[in-house]
Amino acid sequence: MNTFSWIMLITMGVVCAAGYTLLFIQSMKAHKQIENLQRQLDVFVDSSINVARSVDQLVHHGEARGSAAVSSRRWILQEAKSRLGSGEELLDIAVPLGLSKDEIRLLNAQIH
Repeated sequence: MNTFSWIMLITMGVVCAAGYTLLFIQSMKAHKQIENLQRQLDVFVDSSINVARSVDQLVHHGEARGSAAVSSRRWILQEAKSRLGSGEELLDIAVPLGLSKDEIRLLNAQIH
């Protein structure tokens, strides 16, 4: 083989290696996006089930929660988000604020 053939062979090898590397990087990004979407879907499904249970309970039993309870939950979630933004750990925040499993999953999905 002459020099030109070696140069072409090396060039093709480098191009193929670069292509496989880019393909691998794109695959990893897609995998992370799929994991994030799966976490968000899990939170959505769990929340939807809880909403359906609450509506069913309201329809059959006529029990209503006051708007003050909803407002206080919103404040608690906002407080948790601000603490997460300041660098505190999620589990250190969840226990004192009394966050439910759904709220913890929702905040965890928003972090990642």
